[in-house]
Amino acid sequence: MDDSAHDEIGRLAYAFNRMTRELLEQRERLLQSERVAAWRELARRLAHELKNPLFPLQITVENMLRAKASNPSQFEEVFQESAETLLAEIANLKTIIGRFSDFSKMPAPHLQAISANEAIRKAVKVYEPQFCAKGRPLITPHWELDATLDDEKIEADPDLLHRALSNLILNALDAIQEHGTLTLRTRNQGSTVNIEVADSGVGLTQEECQRLFTPYYTSKQYGTGLGLAIVQSVVSDHQGKIWVNSTPGKGTTFVMELPKHPPQPMQAKTDKNTVIS
Repeated sequence: MDDSAHDEIGRLAYAFNRMTRELLEQRERLLQSERVAAWRELARRLAHELKNPLFPLQITVENMLRAKASNPSQFEEVFQESAETLLAEIANLKTIIGRFSDFSKMPAPHLQAISANEAIRKAVKVYEPQFCAKGRPLITPHWELDATLDDEKIEADPDLLHRALSNLILNALDAIQEHGTLTLRTRNQGSTVNIEVADSGVGLTQEECQRLFTPYYTSKQYGTGLGLAIVQSVVSDHQGKIWVNSTPGKGTTFVMELPKHPPQPMQAKTDKNTVIS
């Protein structure tokens, strides 16, 4: 706004421009603060995740050194056992690093004509053995798929959609602590499609729901906090929306709303072949 005039309008324009500058400066400071907080949270999460397997690595090596010094005749047996532990923890480290790398290298979607119903069927099929696995809660799948979506296609990246659905299904299975129900639902909403994954598990508080999609936030003891952040990234890259409805003690429903024909991405984030799976 032109504030060169010296009348009341000029003074008003000057005040308006100053207020605009102050708001922009405050916004920039807030963004900077949020970026710093995000990096601190990332550093904290990395330190926590890497420290867990490093501690048993240290203990195992120390035990090997003590065994060699105090009882050389049995060192070979101790070495074999320790080597297995070391390899297992190294594999754990590689998995953790792979998950963080996976999130940082999310590719841009390569859109294809696919069936939303078939996509959810394929994702569930991968985890069907866990529905009645020994030592795990018995899971009963419940299907509510919109029949019109068997023939009508949507444009989506099948690999990324599968990854998002897999994370939602795993999240649901983790939430069910006793015999429960996993509900898979699709809805034809005209220009969009809703894909819902619901569980009859422990449910979430309002505060937990608000923080769910924050990278590295997790309520699980051994989680990296990346699963739902990956889901949100996939949905966002498809120009869609995601939200959660949950009640403590009654279960949780995740809803992905995807446009049937999203615009092609302007610029690929990275090639799919670079993603560590």
